[in-house]
This record gives sequence, C-alpha cells and structure tokens, in this order.
Amino acid sequence: MRRTPDDEGTVTLLIVFFALIVAALITVVVDVSTVFLAERQLQSVADGAAAAAAQQADVGAIYQGSAADALPLSPEGVSDTVGAYLAEPAHRPHECHGSEQVVAARTDGRTVTVHLRCQVPLPFVNVVAQLWSDGVTIDVVANAQTVIRPAA
Repeated sequence: MRRTPDDEGTVTLLIVFFALIVAALITVVVDVSTVFLAERQLQSVADGAAAAAAQQADVGAIYQGSAADALPLSPEGVSDTVGAYLAEPAHRPHECHGSEQVVAARTDGRTVTVHLRCQVPLPFVNVVAQLWSDGVTIDVVANAQTVIRPAA
C-alpha cells in the first residue's frame, strides 16, 4: 500500500490529542478525589468534635432539675471542648494543610452544632491557576445531642 504525502504526521497528531485528553482526565480525577477526601476528613473531625462537646453537661441545670430528655449543655464547655478537640494533631485533616477553622461551635442548651471550614489546594489545577485560585473551600456542619433515657 502506497502512502500519499498528505497522510504524513496524522498518527502523531492523534497520539498528542489523545495524550492531552488522558492528562485532562487524570487531572480532573485527582483533583476531585482530593476535594472528596478532604470533605470526608473534615466531616469526620466535625462529627468527633460535636460528639465530644455533647458530653459537656451543664451541672447547674442538672441540679435544678431541667434535664428531662436530653443532657443540658454548658456553652463554655462546648466551646472549650471543640477547641481542645481540634488542637490535637490527630484530629487535623491533612488535606486542609492547616487551613481548617471553626466557623461556629454553639449549643442551644440541648444540641451541639459544629461548623468547620477549610481551604483545599488542588494538586494539579493550582499549579496552573495559583495566581487567581486558592483551591476549593469546604464547609461542613455536624450536630450531636446526648439523650437521657429513664431507667427501666
């Protein structure tokens, strides 16, 4: 089979085109996976902080008899516990690179709400876009409550 002069380089062009498509797909998969894992880690930390803070009883309210179906919580104890929980290195999501922050740690006296935020740098996109992008901001919210069950 004889080649015509117009066919020269078409295979090279296709290989380069397909390589660019594969590189773009790898970039998207890695960056999306990074954000997904960071969100799961941050949600796990928020859940742990809320569960730990839900154990901070307001002793004065208990002795006054206001503990009917849920443990009354101390606002100061909730804030201190969430801060202490997040200060431990084991509870820091590594994908956030130290950018995690407590947006809110509050209680209504019965339920603890912990709202965390973190900035996740993207491995591939930030190489190209670091001048105008700091990555993706992730917000998570966790709630916890300690329920009191009467003895049977």
